[in-house]
Amino acid sequence: LQVRLLGPLGIRQNGTLLALPGSRKVRALFGYLAMAPQSVPRTRLCELLWDVPNDPRGELRWCLSKIRHLVDEPGRQRLRAQADLVWLDLSDCGVDAREIAHAGQSGIGSLGPAQVRALADLFESEFLDGLEIERCPAFGNWLVAQRRRFHSIHITLLERLVTSGDDQGNGYLERWLELAPFDLNAHGFLFGRLAGHGQLRDGDAHLA
Repeated sequence: LQVRLLGPLGIRQNGTLLALPGSRKVRALFGYLAMAPQSVPRTRLCELLWDVPNDPRGELRWCLSKIRHLVDEPGRQRLRAQADLVWLDLSDCGVDAREIAHAGQSGIGSLGPAQVRALADLFESEFLDGLEIERCPAFGNWLVAQRRRFHSIHITLLERLVTSGDDQGNGYLERWLELAPFDLNAHGFLFGRLAGHGQLRDGDAHLA
């Protein structure tokens, strides 16, 4: 399986995009478990996604059954549960956000240009794009924190590519400016590039 979290949630199996459940809470629960560093108590999951429903544990079981149908295969159980704990074992899967998070923890400065490019190109849009859920403040807070975290790493990757001269016409500077429109360093590099190509009028227009 290949899991995309940096953009609208997507799961591919052998290159084929799987049809996801229509329930936003199923998809939100999958995203949360995919990023959880350890097993999560069922109580925590109920508090995360249900605002005083009639049967939160029953709804949680239903959502988990949908995820299990999506990711489990014969001889390979990825959604795991033990007593009151639940976790998603994606150790044999590619998960874009986990690759990015690992790189951020290990230190982007130690990566080679090809690795930095590969990581920067994993970003399709923001983390779990379009998966906001009303009346779920705990999930909303978690989602905002994750988006802020990956937004920061994305900017760091783009800045590394641009400042090292490794943009190669791939639009990394433009993406940097789009994500950080008030970053003077990004604007400085754009002015330098325009001046280097004799595009002074374009530089004046950008400054204006």
